[in-house]
Amino acid sequence: MARRRLPWPSGRAFRAALVLAVQVSPLATLTALGNLVRGKRVRAWNALCRLAARHPAHYRRWIAHSAPLREAAWIAGAQALPGLAIITLPGEGVTLQDLLTRAAADGSHWLVPLWPGDRIGVSLPRALGAALARWPDSRIIHWDEDVETPTGRAQPWLKPQWDPLLHIARDCLGGASAIHVETARAALAALPDLQATAAGLARLQLAMLGEGHVPAHVPLILTHRAASLAPLPHWLALVAAHWPGWQIVPREDGLPFLRVLPPAPADWPTVSIIVPTRDRADLMRTCLSSLARLAYPGRVEIIVVDNGSRDAEALALLAAEAEAGRILLLRDDGPFNFSRLNNQAAAIATGDYLCLFNNDVEALDRDWLTIMMRHAVQPGVGAVGAQLLYPDGSIQHAGVAVGIGDAAGHVQRGIDPASHDHAAWHAITRQVSVVTAACLLVARRNFGAVGGLDEAGFAVAFNDVDFCLKLQASGLANIYCAESRLLHAESRTRPRDNRADQVERFNRELALLQQRWRTAGRCDPHHNPLFSPTAEACLLSMA
Repeated sequence: MARRRLPWPSGRAFRAALVLAVQVSPLATLTALGNLVRGKRVRAWNALCRLAARHPAHYRRWIAHSAPLREAAWIAGAQALPGLAIITLPGEGVTLQDLLTRAAADGSHWLVPLWPGDRIGVSLPRALGAALARWPDSRIIHWDEDVETPTGRAQPWLKPQWDPLLHIARDCLGGASAIHVETARAALAALPDLQATAAGLARLQLAMLGEGHVPAHVPLILTHRAASLAPLPHWLALVAAHWPGWQIVPREDGLPFLRVLPPAPADWPTVSIIVPTRDRADLMRTCLSSLARLAYPGRVEIIVVDNGSRDAEALALLAAEAEAGRILLLRDDGPFNFSRLNNQAAAIATGDYLCLFNNDVEALDRDWLTIMMRHAVQPGVGAVGAQLLYPDGSIQHAGVAVGIGDAAGHVQRGIDPASHDHAAWHAITRQVSVVTAACLLVARRNFGAVGGLDEAGFAVAFNDVDFCLKLQASGLANIYCAESRLLHAESRTRPRDNRADQVERFNRELALLQQRWRTAGRCDPHHNPLFSPTAEACLLSMA
């Protein structure tokens, strides 16, 4: 039986990526095409996407050929929003209350306050009309943006649907949003002296958010900044005052975002770290050694589930660790079923939280669990995942987006973590739909409430996708924590799924995922529909 083929980009998109990729690196393009010939379609396409995105003409081509099609499809014939005023913030000496009062007197119901020097796309009024038709109760609408440079537009910032965590890291609204005039005036009743500046607008919008107004997102690039994205001088003080107790600090890597860490819990929960394994004493020794260096304020137990190891060195290592009291050892000699192994360990775990942890993962520092826990204990949080790196230092996991390849894909897989291109997607802590179970932290009560991992339906593939989507469906938010970094030598402990029975099992699990969660053609709310739905790298879709 042949492995079920995942979607392939359109011929137009493939040709566009190929033309740009070969100009960036002919040798790397040839390698990617070789992978394509050998049937490694996903690897080949992701490599071509990464190469194409490095070409200086990539964004210009997208603006010229694809952006108008995307705008037309999203606006779909909508009329311009009536009662819309677009103004540039005048600055000190004029209050926002005065500005909004004049707008109301002129019959305006919506206001787009721009930062000085910025401009908007001509499609904005009709895009807002389309947005209000979709979300008639919205009181804040925001959209994507880029930067005007001497050589043309550049540095696109594509945003997900509303993410409060991302907004703390950088103002997602200022200069790229519309506000409902009367709602804003009501919020200003307690803030009558706010000046019509970027800082004043940011404080007003924080007040509106505090009243429960969730911004709607238009996935179109409609604000063009006069200056490159840079740290906002007013933002740190505003969010620090708005979220007292949170650790919010500037970054050291030059990215125009803040590092955001929730308050530490008063009492650190206990944690059960669950590590399934089979043979490979070398990987297990490295994994356990890195866990031994853990500096976590609460109690930690390590449960190792040995799935039929036969290697003498591996058996001796596990026996010695168990005898020394460093691990609790379970044995399961049945066929490999990742979900069953973790469920068995979870059933005997005593920790308040479970940390699913692959045996081919190595912690790079002592504090990764402490950082993840500060997010995990926040109200309404489901699973928390870490940034995982391949041994060559590139990104292996920075959150998973549902719908990529009609299934689910690792966002920015293979990207240099130091890259500033679309950096908000791999370098910034944010909400996601799914995090990988290679390192996943979740409250034991929530694990049990959704039935744990589905061992009947997802023995090997997509079990973490299904699990996280169950958490999300229950009303919980899943978090990708970029500040926790670990090394992942992915899937070294099990063979590739090339046997006929393995291919059949993969196809069955893929079909179940698509049927249960309707992943075919799905647009993940924590991703951006302007990105290619067939690539894990953040590549603007040329389709």
